[in-house]
Amino acid sequence: MFKLAPITKLSAHGTHELAVQTYGGGLWHTWFDRDLTLAGKIIVQEESGKLVSMYWNAKQPMLKIPNLAIHLTDRSSKFEPCKEQQTRPVIAMAVIDSLMGESIEPISDDKFRLDDKHMHTLTDRMSKDLGIKREQIIDFEINCVDSQPAGLVGLHSEFISSPRLDNLGSSLVGVDSIIDSHEK
Repeated sequence: MFKLAPITKLSAHGTHELAVQTYGGGLWHTWFDRDLTLAGKIIVQEESGKLVSMYWNAKQPMLKIPNLAIHLTDRSSKFEPCKEQQTRPVIAMAVIDSLMGESIEPISDDKFRLDDKHMHTLTDRMSKDLGIKREQIIDFEINCVDSQPAGLVGLHSEFISSPRLDNLGSSLVGVDSIIDSHEK
């Protein structure tokens, strides 16, 4: 699984990329050339100053980790990408993103340095989807996730198909449920 790094803002070859960290052992080849989206927990500061967490799901394919064309690869060796350099998802063309507002300078003195760490247009998208002011975003823990929804497959729909279900997703929901049940 790929999780966004604490500082995600990267650019290379006219594209904006996201810095990611790996989680688990990973079958890395299954992540390449797949439509990915972003989802996870965002820490938001309310007007009162209280910090709360909100869940965000971009709900559309936004990323792709490109793979080198098969005729350009060395097929005699095992697929072992350099996780620091070759697993960066591409999120936008730099020129298009600058037209959409990436070059905008922060309006206020941001004590959490959000614009130094993350793309303005990405955090702006998060805030719009959540119905909050962008300046309220303190930090986040976001994962790259397969944008293909779970479904039933098979001639008689007898199989459940869902990408990358593991204990990370169910653990977070379980812990949040326990916390919520004790707050009531």
